Amino acid sequence: MGLGSEINEWDDIEWFDPADIPAATQTPYVDALLGWLRDHPLWHPDVETKVLLVDLDNLRAEPVRLRARIEATVALARDADYAAFAGQVGSVRRARPHLAEFADGALAVGNAGDEADWALRDAAMAAEGRTLQFVVVSNDGIFADLAERGALTILSPGAKALSDRLRDAAERVVDMAEIEQSVGAEAASS
Repeated sequence: MGLGSEINEWDDIEWFDPADIPAATQTPYVDALLGWLRDHPLWHPDVETKVLLVDLDNLRAEPVRLRARIEATVALARDADYAAFAGQVGSVRRARPHLAEFADGALAVGNAGDEADWALRDAAMAAEGRTLQFVVVSNDGIFADLAERGALTILSPGAKALSDRLRDAAERVVDMAEIEQSVGAEAASS
């Protein structure tokens, strides 16, 4: 198991500093994701404990969409009773400047493909409450068994890559990529 200090092979390929992206280029994606979440709330109003799990490795996207995705997860985290963010070192490094008050708690794991999944699953298992709801930002099937503990909603970074097991277990699946495509379609028609 890695200690989170290794360099990931993806770091050389997809490294960029999201702080270098002008805020104005983000606005359509931020507006689309936050607007959709405002108009279609993911959290159930009658749940005692709301748990958000964000696999930062699954949020990979080009810079203009990554920052919007991070802002959307931060907005969800602010309404959660418990929020956990985890990913490989490079993913956490790119996300941390935009995680606001959740930045210090973001967990950097090693390079194994499922280390962030296991860290987030462990965090979910520690959640307590009479009624639970899990909103998971991931495509990985490891989270499917959370449906046995409470309501499971998936905010998928791209449902084409969503595990069948996770899709079947979730009561609701929302595809961020689909919401983002509406921004691209509007821009193309302008």
